[in-house]
Amino acid sequence: MKHDLEKGYFHICTDGKSIPWMFQDDEDFIKGINRIGICIMKTAVAVEAFVLMDNHLHFLLWGKMPDCKKFINLYKRLTGIWILKKYGIGNYLHGLPTEIIRLESEESLLNTIAYIDRNPLIAGYRYMPGEYPWGSSRYMFRDTDYGDDKGMVGVRTISSFTRREQKSILNSNIIVPSDWKVNEAGMLDPRSFIDISGQEAYFRSPMRYSFFLAKKLEGTVELEFKESQKTFIPDKELRLIVNQLVKNHYGVYGIRELGVNERLYIARKLRYNYASTLKQISRMVLLDKAALEGFI
Repeated sequence: MKHDLEKGYFHICTDGKSIPWMFQDDEDFIKGINRIGICIMKTAVAVEAFVLMDNHLHFLLWGKMPDCKKFINLYKRLTGIWILKKYGIGNYLHGLPTEIIRLESEESLLNTIAYIDRNPLIAGYRYMPGEYPWGSSRYMFRDTDYGDDKGMVGVRTISSFTRREQKSILNSNIIVPSDWKVNEAGMLDPRSFIDISGQEAYFRSPMRYSFFLAKKLEGTVELEFKESQKTFIPDKELRLIVNQLVKNHYGVYGIRELGVNERLYIARKLRYNYASTLKQISRMVLLDKAALEGFI
């Protein structure tokens, strides 16, 4: 498991009970996978695992909390644009609840990857995890020879397409690495932008991966989401962040030198950029918790 003071592993999922659908047909899923590549190019995160379901999705990201939030917000915005273009429905994903939690242990990381990969099976699809076409599980512990992969028939590098064709495939003017692969259906190969070998290294062997897939993980992972209001960043580290924010925005060297409005601004930064709880923010900005409610 990678360790970094600023970066971490984050499990992100949208609420499948809030909307009846997010992806309705193969074209929606293909464009949905392509958007993952676009969002990677526009944010400083790595996607470790993913699954797109008909009415929700899951990502396991590696990066800084603000960048991971930027990733999912961009993904939802681009998906909303696609839905408006194809189905004529505006603001369809507006306000869609999204959960994000930081994973603090190797066991939690392995459980989360397996939970993500088990989603189609639990949802009642007639697929084993490695057969589901719209997730990263299908590439785990497999021969990487593109010619042997039914999902990548007619594979070509993105650079072999004209710029107009690339724009049509990606629904974007963004330029992606020239060696990224595309199949005949116009879908980016996730192995172009996800380090599958890294996932395999976490589990070490197909047998150990199968062991985790066989575990009933729904209760474990869902409990982590329920407890996700726990703070991600210890007070000592967050206090340094607060001091830097105060200095950058107001040119002073401590929260005590700020008025209430300025403290509320810093509080919002802590809430939305660092996922701090109200209780922790109260300690950081020296305002009563009750005074913060309704303002952040």
